[in-house]
Amino acid sequence: MHAKWILAAALLLAGCKLIDQTTFAPSPEETAAKAAAPKADPRTPLVTIGYATPNPNYQDVLRYAVRAAETRVPGVQYDVVAMLPASADAAAAQQRVSEVMRDIMAQGVPSGRIHLGLRTEPAGGAQEVRVYVR
Repeated sequence: MHAKWILAAALLLAGCKLIDQTTFAPSPEETAAKAAAPKADPRTPLVTIGYATPNPNYQDVLRYAVRAAETRVPGVQYDVVAMLPASADAAAAQQRVSEVMRDIMAQGVPSGRIHLGLRTEPAGGAQEVRVYVR
């Protein structure tokens, strides 16, 4: 009978783990996870406005693109996203996005269908505003 208790205790303890320092402090390999790289937008922009020059003339191209998008899909939604390098001025990018939004609204698109965004380019890309359709 004594042997049965010893066998039962051995079977119960076989699934147990001894508590030591690694139980409460995970190994450094587990905590050093790689930071997820930001995903690039897979969509093709309807219009890309580059700001290599201070005041680009994009109004005619934007007007044509918005008219074509509205003709194809009435009620389409627009994403206006400023792309800027990490060292660029975010306030200037916000102003550019707002200006492009006002130009789209001048075409008769309600503000509720225009969504603004700001995305940094880790590779140090050009300062530009991209207009996407949803």
